[in-house]
Amino acid sequence: MISEISAVTHSTAIGHLFSDHPPCGVFESDVIVHKVLEYFASNSADAVIITQSGLPIGILTVKDIVRVLYHCDNSGLPVKEFMTTPVHTFDASKKISEVLDEMQNSSYDKIVAVKDNRIVGIIDKRHLLSICYTQLTPMIKHEYNMVHSLMGMVGEGERGLLKMATTDALTGIGNRRLFEEIFQAHQTLGRDYDVTLFLLLFDIDNFKSINDTFGHNVGDSVLKELTALVGRSIRKSDIFIRWGGEEFAILLRYSDPITVMKIAEQIRQRIDKNSFETIVHVTCSFGLTSILPGETLDDVFERADKALYRAKSDGKNSVRMEIP
Repeated sequence: MISEISAVTHSTAIGHLFSDHPPCGVFESDVIVHKVLEYFASNSADAVIITQSGLPIGILTVKDIVRVLYHCDNSGLPVKEFMTTPVHTFDASKKISEVLDEMQNSSYDKIVAVKDNRIVGIIDKRHLLSICYTQLTPMIKHEYNMVHSLMGMVGEGERGLLKMATTDALTGIGNRRLFEEIFQAHQTLGRDYDVTLFLLLFDIDNFKSINDTFGHNVGDSVLKELTALVGRSIRKSDIFIRWGGEEFAILLRYSDPITVMKIAEQIRQRIDKNSFETIVHVTCSFGLTSILPGETLDDVFERADKALYRAKSDGKNSVRMEIP
């Protein structure tokens, strides 16, 4: 029996999926097939566990029984004659990601969780993936839909004011106010969904000299073109805003810092290789840090800014990370 699940992530223990009620049909190997037929007739399960002296030794599915009974009535024979063996079990403490990895190249799709040699539940791979998707989808879509949801809560006349208050007028992306609101929402979601958040802070190298040499119109053009380039390099669920002046911030959700470092490096290279319409060549320096649950934005920003300062000190046009 699958329990009511508040949140499921790749790091959730497989045993967390099941309640303390009888998890599934469990029959000793000498029970006749007819008894299992009765169980299937009164329950929605599509498989049962076959045990011997309390230990799981096989699985019997509805399809197995259909094959058994297709040509003749064998319902009086013991179930051990028709079960699929061997049964592969997983300790209830094993993470879902580890279970799915082990199942990747397996011929079976039934996942049996045990704790102290006691069966706590059975689930097939497709059902497990469905649960993970259902639980994670609201979180994945949260950031992308946040502004639209806010818009829907206010009157038509107020929507323009709300958009103006949360959008950078020059580049069209979010501003610092929007970032602060979403950061706080992320921190709340993080406690529920066990996700890892990262703040990537970056600015344009020598931007003051661009304005001084070519004028503010050229500087504005560089900001807009840079914004479009970075926007095409990240996911829609990543929060990309203009922090102020030539400084930008991205809020990302990934499983590990190495992946985020690679993404930051890819963005840096694309900017470095891009031929801007006005002054051809622009570079940026990046500061990255992970976000701990409960941290304030000031604490996180200070750490990312420290990493950005290191990138500047090391010659600019580089990515540096500061670990909490």
